[in-house]
Amino acid sequence: MPASSKYSHRQSGEDLDPEELEYQRREAAVRGELIAGKSRRHAWLNIAGPLGAVIIAIVLGAFYKNPIGVLRWTQSTGLGWSGVSKQEVGLDEGLMTYYMNGGYPNMEPVILIHGLGPNAALVWRDVMGPMGEGHYKIFAPNLYGFADSEHKQVEHSIAYQAAGIDKFIEQMKLDKVNLIGWDLGADVALYYSVDHPDKVERLILVSGGLFGEAAAKKLQADLLPTSVEAMQTQAKDSFFDLPPMPSFMYERMMAGLASDMQAETEMLNSVPKMGRIFNLLTVITWGGKDPYFGAKQGDAIHGALPGSATITFKTSGHYPQLEHPEEFTDSMLFVFKQTEGGQ
Repeated sequence: MPASSKYSHRQSGEDLDPEELEYQRREAAVRGELIAGKSRRHAWLNIAGPLGAVIIAIVLGAFYKNPIGVLRWTQSTGLGWSGVSKQEVGLDEGLMTYYMNGGYPNMEPVILIHGLGPNAALVWRDVMGPMGEGHYKIFAPNLYGFADSEHKQVEHSIAYQAAGIDKFIEQMKLDKVNLIGWDLGADVALYYSVDHPDKVERLILVSGGLFGEAAAKKLQADLLPTSVEAMQTQAKDSFFDLPPMPSFMYERMMAGLASDMQAETEMLNSVPKMGRIFNLLTVITWGGKDPYFGAKQGDAIHGALPGSATITFKTSGHYPQLEHPEEFTDSMLFVFKQTEGGQ
């Protein structure tokens, strides 16, 4: 038989033994699987590539349209992973949004009051979860005129904001609270405590309280940005972790914050209430490198509030809760465990 004919005959499998036939079948199966696998990978890449490009385009488009909204949404989403949810409540003056951790209703409550800046209540984003893990019920409301809480054509004075906190505490059915105020939120907390000392277990003023005229003017110049340079500094100081952007994006950020400017300006221009607070553990704390609130202001409040204590975060600026969240949380949890007289 010619060689070519014999080769063709063997390829048909008639003269192959069973072991060789089994080997060929396995080889064909492996080759088929390899080819199919490559096809599936190519198909996935063909789908994932365009889908990823569409998602990136959507995110970039949303960021261009509303950069502040996207940044707040991103931060809120991050809080969700730590068990903190965003909620809303209807009060006398309208809707107030707030962040709250999980847990049990009978946990000792902590109210966090923000001040100026684009973060609003999200200025507490790095400490809400860790403080809640200390078995405390944490609430961080957006004050009236900030973020997506009610914006009305009323005077957003410190007294007005303190009244809003009063209604919030009543609506949440909280008996006594630990009150922490930062920046101008410290004045709101102080104002509320003077009017309702029986409702406050401990008062902690962070980087704020009784700002003098010079400090208030500096706050207005730096934390109420009206120029690209000021907005760039504000974004950096607020720890948005943003890469450098073109000038028009900072202009869009300023436009996104325009609705909050009324409340911020009116709070700065209002007069905080000062009075003696008895039987209330009060702590004044600030950063050693704070350009707006330093030892001079801290010592003044300390002297005006007999029995108060002070804490200084030596390497922090105006945002100790963002710059050193672990140390800040540990300090707050320590204060929460103290009673009047430091026991």
